[in-house]
Amino acid sequence: MAKAVNASRRAYRSRLRADQAQQTRRRVLESALQLFVDRGYAGTTVAAVADHAGVSPETIYLSLGGKRGLLEGVMDITGPHGSAADDDQWWRMVAQLPGASERLDKMVEYSCRIMARTHPIHAIIRGAADKEAFAAAFGRRLLQERLHNQTERIRHYLGEHLRPGLSVREAGERYCALASPDLYHLLTVELAWTPDQHRDWLTHLLHTELLGAPASKRR
Repeated sequence: MAKAVNASRRAYRSRLRADQAQQTRRRVLESALQLFVDRGYAGTTVAAVADHAGVSPETIYLSLGGKRGLLEGVMDITGPHGSAADDDQWWRMVAQLPGASERLDKMVEYSCRIMARTHPIHAIIRGAADKEAFAAAFGRRLLQERLHNQTERIRHYLGEHLRPGLSVREAGERYCALASPDLYHLLTVELAWTPDQHRDWLTHLLHTELLGAPASKRR
């Protein structure tokens, strides 16, 4: 009986340590996000992130591998991987919609939601890419991942409803180019569009580009 109790206590302590480590990691990455946005990649140090998060620099090096790991981790918590359960539920809902037009509306809505969270990080990556080969490679990898995911969603949710003469590959490239974080940043930050203006513009454009018909007006 004592062995069973001891095993239960060890399992509890193990779960507690794992939860604490996860909370610490989240706090570190949220601190890194704030400092990256405020100071840029070059102006942010591991020591500054550690001080902001209330941990030692060694903790960051051990858990995330340093500054590059911080940038990758920040993208993980702000991008689609940070809300996998919600994403699964979202795409199940999209699959149940009756028509391609409604499904494309929701695809664009999803993309806009992700861009709103991640465009500051993409701006940081672009700013670091001139001097950091890692940042340039990271940006290219994110682009390829985004292109692949968007193309597969078009294949799955729009497929045969694409306008005549437009292949799934071409549709994916158009979607990826138009629903890019770079363009989102240009329109909503540099040109001061509202997120609703951007979403309505993007929805109309993608309906015309992919389905060959403009989107119906929002009520």
